[in-house]
Amino acid sequence: MFVFYDTETTGLDLDFSQILQIALVFTDDDLNILSSKKIECRTSPWVIPSPGALLTTGFAPDDLKNNKHSHYEMMLEIDEWIRSQHWPVTFVGYNSIGYDEPLLAQNFYHNLLESKMTSSKNDANDQTNGRADVMIGVKAAAMYMPGVLKLKIMNDYGSPSMSLKNVSQQNGVQLSDDEAHDAMNDIKATIGVAKLLKKAAPQIWEQLMKLTTVDGVNEFLKNHPVFTYANGKKASVATSLTEREGSTTQALYDLSIDPAPYLNMTVEQLKDVFLSSDKQKPLLLVRKENQPVLMPMDLSAEVIPAAYNEKLYAARAQALQSNSAFLDNVAKAALLAKQAQVAPVPPQLPELTVDQKVAEPLKAKIEQWSEDFRSAANWHDAAAVIENFYVRFKDDLAADPSLSRFVKFAGRIVYEHAPEELSAEKQEAMKKHIAGRVLNADTKVRYMTVAKARKELELIEQERATGKKWKDVTDSQIHSLKLYYTALEKEYEAYAPPPPANNNDPHAGKPPEAHRKPGPGGPKL
Repeated sequence: MFVFYDTETTGLDLDFSQILQIALVFTDDDLNILSSKKIECRTSPWVIPSPGALLTTGFAPDDLKNNKHSHYEMMLEIDEWIRSQHWPVTFVGYNSIGYDEPLLAQNFYHNLLESKMTSSKNDANDQTNGRADVMIGVKAAAMYMPGVLKLKIMNDYGSPSMSLKNVSQQNGVQLSDDEAHDAMNDIKATIGVAKLLKKAAPQIWEQLMKLTTVDGVNEFLKNHPVFTYANGKKASVATSLTEREGSTTQALYDLSIDPAPYLNMTVEQLKDVFLSSDKQKPLLLVRKENQPVLMPMDLSAEVIPAAYNEKLYAARAQALQSNSAFLDNVAKAALLAKQAQVAPVPPQLPELTVDQKVAEPLKAKIEQWSEDFRSAANWHDAAAVIENFYVRFKDDLAADPSLSRFVKFAGRIVYEHAPEELSAEKQEAMKKHIAGRVLNADTKVRYMTVAKARKELELIEQERATGKKWKDVTDSQIHSLKLYYTALEKEYEAYAPPPPANNNDPHAGKPPEAHRKPGPGGPKL
């Protein structure tokens, strides 16, 4: 069973963008549609949509204010609909592994819902949901079975365009320019391309479906000491190396490279190999939950390099996998490499904590508190659940102050729906928090601000004038967006933090809007 889905959002940043529209289609194993759902919502007060997103999706400023569903209400409805389907299911999209998956996880997380829905386990049958990406399938088919799909339209880099619209239109799947960027239209086109793949390249489709769960990837690696791994435009003949038990990443070794120089490296040296930008490095880290393209050798004829030596590569794989000291060092080095790739989380930005682990006993307590919040009879009771958080988790907060992120999300939700249920002090803090985001003059912050939106809009106007992009955008649309961002600015400028008193301020004498620059996350709540 599959759930195909697609989203339209306020921007491209995976941590700070809000889903505005989502469509989902439930199908059987033969991709026949059984049920579907499409829902939209208004923007939350602290979220500013980017001009590019609005011009691409066609949402008008009035759409963002007047929709009957809040973001919280929409995500609750989506959570309920997904759980009503027959589990386990494989969640499928187009470019979803890299974009829609983490975006959906964030949007669930911001609303106190299970962020890892697409890889959850069904308690009834102990089976896990899977994750698949039709674009990964298109790329795999192009490499392993070239010619089964028409891919003659090139992108700006001279490579075949893998966009859903171009792949669909070249291969007889209906998706016109006008239909694109509507979530339901994009889903139906994605299903069409999936059917095409399943029929034209059944071996590729079947293999990729085996790799939609971590368990499926583990099973493949267990049974195939030598295989090919495709990453981007490159395919390598590889073998798997040990990893920590329960880890969702896997270390691979490129067997075209003589392992002798690496066998006696220290953990630190091996870590540096993992982190190296060298295109020919032998050690690779693969995320097993992201449907990696792993193919048995009997499906890999098109990508096997000319220098491939079956006996030599098999001997190298055997030598590596039997060297316990090397495997232990690789596992330690891989962990250090992953830790080095994780950026520190600013404490005032709860959106960046989605992957922050919570110990199991405490996790169960947080989930129960979240359920109490969601099931509150009214917003007054929901506000009481928020107040109770500080009593209920007093000792836990003392040990880990970052747990306040959960009550911050809950506070935002109540403020959006019934601000009067919060104390006057908390209402004022929320207004200052939102103003701190909306009016932040630093265009390098991750979230969208009025300043960033205006800068992006200027670039859009320049590109439009040269005829490179945005040819269909009208003067009226540009003018409407300018008015929209100005209105947002005026709405919150009364709550903006005042500029610091400083006689040496180079901006002294300029209007406040020109030098207003609160901190990265605005006031803490």
